[in-house]
Amino acid sequence: MNKKGLLRAVSLLITVLTLMFVLVMLAQYKQLDYIISGKTVAATVTETGDGTGKAKVIYINRKGDEVNATAILKESAEVGDNIYLVMSKRHADVLYQIPSRAMIIVFDLAFVMCEIIGWLFVMKLLRKLKKYKKLEKKGIKTVADIIAVKNTSGILGADIEFVDQSGNKRTTVYYPTSDIPSAGDKIDIIYYIKRTGKIVFIVPKDE
Repeated sequence: MNKKGLLRAVSLLITVLTLMFVLVMLAQYKQLDYIISGKTVAATVTETGDGTGKAKVIYINRKGDEVNATAILKESAEVGDNIYLVMSKRHADVLYQIPSRAMIIVFDLAFVMCEIIGWLFVMKLLRKLKKYKKLEKKGIKTVADIIAVKNTSGILGADIEFVDQSGNKRTTVYYPTSDIPSAGDKIDIIYYIKRTGKIVFIVPKDE
């Protein structure tokens, strides 16, 4: 993936992770509002929502009056079923069925894992972008020779060799993203050598 592709991928991934976090937090806030400030009532299902997650119910309020309300269900219910729902002080006409504790825990764990994996991938992409910044700052242009082309487990790679600015021969592996090179070809590269001796490079024609 080239620099432009990395920038697009990082921007898209950060947007998706942030949006997912905001939406989940809003959903959790609504659920917590019902749990903390709500009152549990016994209601009878009068009309199902045919798989929509909503149903019509009747419950008895504190005054002893029957109240028709809409219920947001987390589990399936049939007409005539008696179920326990939570009534929020802010929304007396909308009752809410709190998911089971196990369901909440599983959902929260899955969400946290997705966020962690997503942000770890963002960090990985940012490290790759850091590579491009270093190459822009201290990269050296040179010409490398294709020594051999090999296919390892379905991945095409080429052994390349070049002479660094100190006059030392260096060899590394190039993984082409477009044109497939042949042994004996020459390619332009921009490289720098890490303190550990690792070669970091890009091929401008792939960018």
